[in-house]
Amino acid sequence: MTTRDPHPLNLLREEARHADPRAVQRELNARPLPTLEPGEWTAAAEETLRDCTGMERKIQMEMRIGLEGHLDGLPLRRTAPLADMTLPELLAEHAEGRRMLLRVLDRLLTVGETHDLRAWTMGEEVPPAVYILALRGRLARLDGFIAEERVGN
Repeated sequence: MTTRDPHPLNLLREEARHADPRAVQRELNARPLPTLEPGEWTAAAEETLRDCTGMERKIQMEMRIGLEGHLDGLPLRRTAPLADMTLPELLAEHAEGRRMLLRVLDRLLTVGETHDLRAWTMGEEVPPAVYILALRGRLARLDGFIAEERVGN
């Protein structure tokens, strides 16, 4: 018989019992974007930024699906293909995309205070309190990928 490590989602569920989702949200809102750090943009770093921006677009859609029926006043941004963007356009897109992601997160938390919402993460539907903890980890990893690629070159 082997002992397994707990599933990461179970760890997040346990953390959510004691975490304040609004405090986590404030932390995410205060986190500086890795794209604002000084340094060179190599082709590899630019490609990593494209990949991470695409993942953040996907994260927004996860939350929007969970908010079905509660999207009033929350615009859907028209986006262009990331592959066609120049670096300045890509940097602007990443910043604007992050602002919109945090705005959608705010809506998820607000509506989740009065409605039984679920958003997808790690292959399961979870309540907003669990989702925001997963999101915090995902954004930290994406930001880390960008920062690492820029520092590593």
